[in-house]
Amino acid sequence: MSNLALRYLPSDPRLYTQAGEKHRDKISLENCSNICGLYGPYVNLPRGDYYASIRFSAANALRGTTRLDVCCDANAQIITSSAAFDLAKSAKGTNETGILFHLNQTTPSCQVRLHCLADVSATIEGLEIEFRHVDPASIENTVQDGLADGASLRPPLVRLSRARRIKRFLQHPFANTLHRLETGLIDRLASIAAERTTQIRSRDPRYRFIKNSGETSGPYQVWLPAPAVLGGRDGPYMQSANCQARDFYHRDFAALCHAIGVPVGLHRKLWEFAFIWHHLRAEGAIRQGARGVGFGVGKEPLPSLFAKHGCVVLATDAPPDIGATGWTATGQHSSSLEELGYSSIVLPEIFKENVKFSFCDMNAIDPSISDFDFCWSSCSFEHLGSIEKGLDFVVNSVENTLKVGGVACHTSELNLSSNDRTLETGATVLFRRRDLEHLIRRLEDRGHRVKALPLEPGDSFIDFLIDVPPYNHDPHLRLKIAEFVSTSFGIVVTRGG
Repeated sequence: MSNLALRYLPSDPRLYTQAGEKHRDKISLENCSNICGLYGPYVNLPRGDYYASIRFSAANALRGTTRLDVCCDANAQIITSSAAFDLAKSAKGTNETGILFHLNQTTPSCQVRLHCLADVSATIEGLEIEFRHVDPASIENTVQDGLADGASLRPPLVRLSRARRIKRFLQHPFANTLHRLETGLIDRLASIAAERTTQIRSRDPRYRFIKNSGETSGPYQVWLPAPAVLGGRDGPYMQSANCQARDFYHRDFAALCHAIGVPVGLHRKLWEFAFIWHHLRAEGAIRQGARGVGFGVGKEPLPSLFAKHGCVVLATDAPPDIGATGWTATGQHSSSLEELGYSSIVLPEIFKENVKFSFCDMNAIDPSISDFDFCWSSCSFEHLGSIEKGLDFVVNSVENTLKVGGVACHTSELNLSSNDRTLETGATVLFRRRDLEHLIRRLEDRGHRVKALPLEPGDSFIDFLIDVPPYNHDPHLRLKIAEFVSTSFGIVVTRGG
């Protein structure tokens, strides 16, 4: 176990707050709700195990409900996240709260975030990231951090005192034992897998593991059939409410990728675009002169595709004061019509004639956005702050923006790990099966028709491959968010009278 740590004080320019007042030696939070109290320091870290802790002043009372998470890179991809907890109880006796996390490989721009969920009051005195099981050489070679303007700063490495290390051990006495057990189990499973592979290859010398590129790979890699080569299946397509590997090998999926000018790949974002395109066409919404409105469109290609087919589109995205907190920094937010057009999909003059742009707060849709033939959103309504706000948006999009008979098609995040525990509030929430069932009942009780699409586990081994942070995005049908496995799901609603 290393005795090194990174120690950041409130005066450090690499620590930020959305909610508190930052003084030279402290960050003060007072009655903060639904906002990030602390985030930073955007440090590059090597593979290994870590413990991040936030230290509070003993002179000021701690109060409120919080949540910790660790994320990485410009997209703030979550590596691990805690459940919501009472700050006063968590920090009782130690004046600090912390979170363990593991990195599978060298990871850029890691940050620790303290989310103020409800009525949080505290005085932050510092953030510490302790190296638990990390190769000392990799610490020296990898650990780098800097400011948003590109100016680099020397990482604030400190050595933990013997007393501090003993205190850490008393707080987590079995962490090292657990690490050894996990390592031993993985080694044993790898040994069994290697033996099994040897047995198979001795019986059939033609048996090999091959990458898509055609290169011979190691014994634990899996060959994934490339949809661009094998994407010729006919038959059922987009018949499930959730992302399925079989859809990526259908002729219609290959046709959609060709239409928007992207390679056919195993990525759930492409599935979402294909789901929306397929079901809006199947319901007769895509036709010459039809009026459509898109929410949280970012830089997606769908407005250009709809315009090419004669639709008149209003593309909307979050106002700057909302979008700036997340999607603007990662290049996924639009602020003008010029940022939306794809000349490879539709002629610029047709795009400008058929597409208009407007800002729209999805939690408060402007009443002027109404009387449309269809509406859509792709992985947007999980970013509205809570499960309930996301569900409210779907209902409001149907009843406030569509004419009778109009069609809404939305995609979002589905929690595959639990029908009980989930991320219920924050920058990204994960909808459970029960949330989707509640939404369907709510819509049908109000006289709307929800297309019958089942949630299914999938019938391909690709459906059970999980992309873990930092994500490789190939394949990316299922991914790890905090402690949960998630995928994309869609819902199709026709407005009743």
